[in-house]
Parts: sequence; C-alpha cells; structure tokens
Amino acid sequence: MDDHPLNQTRGWPRGAGLLVVGLLVGLAVGWLAWRGTGGGDPPARGPESTGDRTVVDGVDVTNDPTRGPADAPVRIVEFSDFQCPFCSRFARQTAPLLRRQYGDSVRWIFVNNPLTSIHPRAYDAALAGECAADQGRFWGWYDAIFSGTHGLSDSDFSEIAELLGMDVKKFDRCVRDADHAAEVSADMAEARKYYILGTPTFFINGQRVEGALPAEAFATIIDSLLSRS
Repeated sequence: MDDHPLNQTRGWPRGAGLLVVGLLVGLAVGWLAWRGTGGGDPPARGPESTGDRTVVDGVDVTNDPTRGPADAPVRIVEFSDFQCPFCSRFARQTAPLLRRQYGDSVRWIFVNNPLTSIHPRAYDAALAGECAADQGRFWGWYDAIFSGTHGLSDSDFSEIAELLGMDVKKFDRCVRDADHAAEVSADMAEARKYYILGTPTFFINGQRVEGALPAEAFATIIDSLLSRS
C-alpha cells in the first residue's frame, strides 16, 4: 500500500514540501497578475482615440472595418478568420438576425485573426479583405467570402471584387503586393495579446464571447446591456 507513488510523498523532506507550496502560490499570483494586465477580457469602456490609435473596450481597432453608429450603446468586436467554418456560420446565420433586430443599437468592428497553421488561405483572404476595404466594399466582401458560394483562390478573390463593383486591377495589385500586411499583422498581434486561440471570438462591450453561438445567446447579452444604457 505504502509503495503507491502517491504515498511516497510522505518521505519528502520538509524543505521540498515548502518549495512545492511556494511554487503553487507563485503560479496563483502570476495568474492573477496576468488576468489584471490584459491576459483575459479587456476593460469595458467606450471608443477612445489616442493619437493615431483607436481603442474600443481595450482592443486596438485602428484602421479596422466598422459598421453602425460610432455612439451605439453596444459594441461588438469580432476576431475572425475568412477560412473558418464557424466564422462562416456566424456570418451567414447569426449576424444578419442580430443586425435586423438591433439596427443602429450595435456598432460592429472586424479584426483579422487568420489561423494560418490550419487555414492556409486565411492570411491571403485577410489581405484581400483589407484591399476591399480600401474601395469601401469590406462588408460586401465579408458577406460574399462567408457565403460559401466562392472559393479562396486568387481568381475567386478577383471574381468577388468584380461582383462587388470594385476596380479589379487595383484590387488585384493590392492583394498581390500585400499592401496591408502590416495591418493584418497588427490585428494578429492584438489577438495574441488576449490569447485568442480560436475563431470567432467576440468582445461585447468588453465581455468575451467565444464561438459561433446562436443568435439567442448574443441577444441575451445585448438586451442586458441595452437595459442598462
């Protein structure tokens, strides 16, 4: 009985036991410090501008596409990946319902988080989305790329650009030259700051929500926020 590995700790020197306790306490303190310095949810606060930066609920959304009034009482920051099937499901099924239901009460902000280790075309699609934004067509791009009716090749991107009435040559050149590589990298760095490992991930007035949840789940949060506004 006493030969069981769990019982062998009885013979540990007292100093070793204290060392283990100290390590556990240190880990606990470190975790609390991480939660308090940006490792978890960002602090809930409205849009603010600092120099050339725009911050919403603790998330740097500088140059990121938005829709809805700047003073909307509810702010949804969406970290997404254009090759992610769950992101597509949210974009096709949930987002339209919420936009119809809440209209100008919600401001939507999109932040790229291409999961390049599992989605080989997500990064290029993110670059293409930024190029679409240059021509004022980002949300049309968002709907088209997530519709499931287009592929993710360069020729598919060009086809979407043409369907949306863009200057296709300008768009193609923008994608080919990776004009917005710095912007996509900045978005990805923001995702790492909050340890976002999966998509879609949302911050709703600073409250973290993960996954393509049904519209009812988002509505519960939004209704609660609106009742306090």
